[in-house]
Amino acid sequence: MIYQQINLAQFIESEYPRRPESMESLVTGLLPHRPILAAAANHCASYSKTPSLLIFHALPARSGHRLPIAGALVLFAVFFLFIRQRRRWKRLSNNSQAYRCPPIIDIPEEEMFTHPQEAYELALLKHGPVIGVQRKGRLEYIVDEELTKEVLANDHDFSFEHGTARILNLWFLIPLSKGRFFKNLHTMVAGGIIPRMDKLVDQIFPTFKNRAKEMIDESQLSGKGVDLFAHVHRCIAEAMLIVALGKHNVNDLNLQVTEETAHAIAVMTGIYQNTSPFARTYPTLWKVVTWVRLVWEVIIFKYFWVIVPIIWKETRSRKYRPLHTCTSDELEEEERHDEPLVHYIARMYTDDQGHVSILSTLWVSTLVLAFIFASVHQTTAVAVWVVFELSKRKEYIPAIREELSVVADSIDNNGIQRLSYEALRRSTTLDSFIREVFRTKGDTLSVIRATTHDIPLGEHIIPKDSLICPLTSLTHRSRRIYGKGATEFDPRRWAEGPASSTVGQGYLPFGFGRWACPGRILAVTEIKMIILALLATSTPEIEGGKYTVADPLNVTSVPPLGRLLLRQIKSKSELVHR
Repeated sequence: MIYQQINLAQFIESEYPRRPESMESLVTGLLPHRPILAAAANHCASYSKTPSLLIFHALPARSGHRLPIAGALVLFAVFFLFIRQRRRWKRLSNNSQAYRCPPIIDIPEEEMFTHPQEAYELALLKHGPVIGVQRKGRLEYIVDEELTKEVLANDHDFSFEHGTARILNLWFLIPLSKGRFFKNLHTMVAGGIIPRMDKLVDQIFPTFKNRAKEMIDESQLSGKGVDLFAHVHRCIAEAMLIVALGKHNVNDLNLQVTEETAHAIAVMTGIYQNTSPFARTYPTLWKVVTWVRLVWEVIIFKYFWVIVPIIWKETRSRKYRPLHTCTSDELEEEERHDEPLVHYIARMYTDDQGHVSILSTLWVSTLVLAFIFASVHQTTAVAVWVVFELSKRKEYIPAIREELSVVADSIDNNGIQRLSYEALRRSTTLDSFIREVFRTKGDTLSVIRATTHDIPLGEHIIPKDSLICPLTSLTHRSRRIYGKGATEFDPRRWAEGPASSTVGQGYLPFGFGRWACPGRILAVTEIKMIILALLATSTPEIEGGKYTVADPLNVTSVPPLGRLLLRQIKSKSELVHR
């Protein structure tokens, strides 16, 4: 074994480099998303037989009192995580001796991270229907299609909240919120977003239209492909800033902080962890270094310095009627005034005197932070998948364009259609295409649960506090559900079916059961606005004719790599035939 000493400060900068203003695009001012590029480089390298790296160095130098504080936080976090992990290993070891645990299968790292579908499916075929697999320092139990519904529909035994919190490195939010974090998020979206979709689309569609024009102009001006992820990330960040805090709080600084916050949370929750050999080999150390750096630099010194004062002003400068005392007429009155989401959340925590306490205001800020991450990063990632797939499958573009001309409410001077929420709901051809992309893009371990007690599953018993994942690819390519053409891309299979935001036993992009993603309607609506705004005046093509899958094991949250060429359409006849 070869051991090599490296400078941790250099490693951190190479893994998660800063994004200085001087690196902004001259055309759009967009900041490059360096971790995506790093993902491509890491993906091209072999995942196995790489020298182990012993890391001996301090955190990057910080001026003043920050370094001692950061160092103390690192030491405390390492000690706490070590004790916590040691207890878990001891408990699982005791359980494995007492119960009929599933077989633990050793899947080579190279196969796991480069060909996950084949590797996991083969292991389940040989040893299933339940197997245990070590990944990134933890034991996960994988189940096949036969047991998927039992796991996802039974929240009493298989907890969505505990499983999701642990897989996203957010386990501390469960005790901090007394088990109500995900319930609060569900209430926030179900009550503050979904009933107001008509008004929200009217508010944010101009943003999508303007950003689409910027993308087309940049591609035309440079003659090269644009960074679709960066553009869509900024577009959705601006739209969600309008939704969360109101249009009057949208400016360059707030938008930049919103983008950086969404990206920081994506990194902290481990979304890019598979693409880093260091993060896979030393997951605990990676978590400590990443969390200390990003919490300190982004969450505290940017989000809490820039966005939280706005939330404080919005929640503490006025009185609210508590949500549980509001009648439907009063709620409609608030909606007529284009109430931002932060006002709705404030009413969730208003006391009988109409005030929001200091602690409640901080919790409101936490919920807004979660909303920013979920609505910006996740939607951007899947939007890139859909646009790239449409660029590859140009035969579907004419039908989508024809549908656009039918459902559009009006056309502006630039030839771009005005789209209401009702018009977007009627775009069923595009909806079917989106649904098929979601089904076939290659999800593997996209949903997660945690056992609440020792639970029988198949012929085995799964120990308490174990992570358990259905292998999504088996469900999405099931011949029992989709027939002989299950592995083929065919949007027509959804022509008479439900909308792309609908969940079901055989369709898991948004989860299943009572914990299906509450924001799925908003996400699909945003994806439609992006695509239709681009197709109105341009034809998308992938530069070089193909894209690269950055992380085959996490296509759900990591977008593919590639650049998008946008060929402007100048005549109506060209619009119809291209």
